[in-house]
Amino acid sequence: MNREPVSGKTCRMRNMQIHQLCLFRRSYRAASWHSRISRQSLWAILFILMFPAYCLAGEGKPISITVAADHTKANGEPWDGIPGIGGGRGPTAMPIPNKNAPDLAVCVVRLETPPECSMRYVNLKQYSLCQNSYDCIFKRVSIPDGSFGLIILDLDLRRHDLVGFLLMTAGKALTPDQRAALESEIRRRADQLAPPFSQGEKQRRLREMLVVPMDRCAEAKGCRLVQSEIRVNSAE
Repeated sequence: MNREPVSGKTCRMRNMQIHQLCLFRRSYRAASWHSRISRQSLWAILFILMFPAYCLAGEGKPISITVAADHTKANGEPWDGIPGIGGGRGPTAMPIPNKNAPDLAVCVVRLETPPECSMRYVNLKQYSLCQNSYDCIFKRVSIPDGSFGLIILDLDLRRHDLVGFLLMTAGKALTPDQRAALESEIRRRADQLAPPFSQGEKQRRLREMLVVPMDRCAEAKGCRLVQSEIRVNSAE
């Protein structure tokens, strides 16, 4: 069988093409790898911005917030699971004494900034600082000098429950427009953090918002919400 002679030039051209193809494949794999890393980094940054793990620096002095949740929701249902069945969630599989207790977290709401929530993360999942407990003390919570909103959550894997929210006044009195704007922001952020799951829950959130001076919640009895009580004190 006759074959066409292959010149040295032809061999060099083929070798060059193969070399260029290899370089292209390496560049493509590197670009794809950097693209995946960039996408993962971007999602991580967005996640942290939307749900800060711990309170960020604020203008006012930090405070300590004590939350005591009722043993059931306002409708009589348990916070987590069904009484006598299953258990609460947590990063470990150890037995849980209060398996129906909530996983509490608090979020400070300001105007024009994301809420600052006191919670912790395990593998990008949100957990309470007091897992499966009806009571929790959140130390050194950063607050602004003036009025702010406070949202209390029961953290769940799929959808957080809203324990309560209120507007705390401090410092200079709010104008009617400022108060209305802050109330609207508190409701909006509450719906983002803990979307209402029923029409009854939506209606409950439309009720008149509790507005109290922060000093009043510092008293021994604290402030009573629909499903919990809170007390605030100077941070230790």
